[in-house]
Amino acid sequence: MKLSVAATLATLVSLAIPTLAQLTPAQIVAGINLVSNISQNSNEVLTPLSTSTDGATVMTMSQTLVNNFNSIINDVTALTTGLEGTTPIDVTGTDHSRRQTAGATIVAALDNFVAVHQAFLATVIGKHSIFAQFQVTAPIAAVLRSLEAAIDSLAFALIDLIPQQARRAIEPQLGTVSSDQAALDTAVGNTISTYAQVCIPSPLYPIVLPVCTST
Repeated sequence: MKLSVAATLATLVSLAIPTLAQLTPAQIVAGINLVSNISQNSNEVLTPLSTSTDGATVMTMSQTLVNNFNSIINDVTALTTGLEGTTPIDVTGTDHSRRQTAGATIVAALDNFVAVHQAFLATVIGKHSIFAQFQVTAPIAAVLRSLEAAIDSLAFALIDLIPQQARRAIEPQLGTVSSDQAALDTAVGNTISTYAQVCIPSPLYPIVLPVCTST
C-alpha cells in the first residue's frame, strides 16, 4: 500500500528521534521501505511525461521532481539521524542467529531501495531531453548532488550499525551495504552527469531533440 509523501515524512520523523528511543531493526527496515515508497511513487508520477507534453506542464513537472527529490533527501536524513543514535546490533554469541537475521532484513530492505531508486533514476535520465528543451535541468542537477551526499551518509550509518561479523555472514546471500552504496552512487552520478550537460533547445522539437554537450 502506498503512502503519501506527508505520511512518509511524518513516520520517519517519529522514528528518527534517538533521544526518545533507539531504532529497532523492524523500525529501520520500515524507514528504508518508506523511502523506497517515495521513489516508487515519484517514478510513477514522472513516467507519463513525454515530448508531446506542453511546456507549462514540463515546467511544473520539473518542480515536482525537485520537490520529490527533496522529500527523499529529508527522509533519508531523518532516518540517518535515527541510525546514528542507535547502538550497533548485539554481537553476543547467544544473539548470533538474531543479529544475522536483523542484519539480513536491513540489507534486504536496502537492496530493494537501491533497485527501486535505480529504476527511478533511469526514468529521470530518460526524461532529460524534455527538461533540457525547456531549460529546467539545473535545479534537478543541484538536488541530485544533495541526494548523493545523503545516500552516502545513510550507508555509513548502516555500516556502523551492522557489526562486521553480521555483515560477513549475510554477504554471500545479499552482498554488502558498501556494494549497495557503490551501485547507487554510480546511478546518481550518471544522472548528475546527464543533467549537468549544456543543452541548446531545438527549434524543431520534438522532431529534433536539443543538442547537449558535457561540461
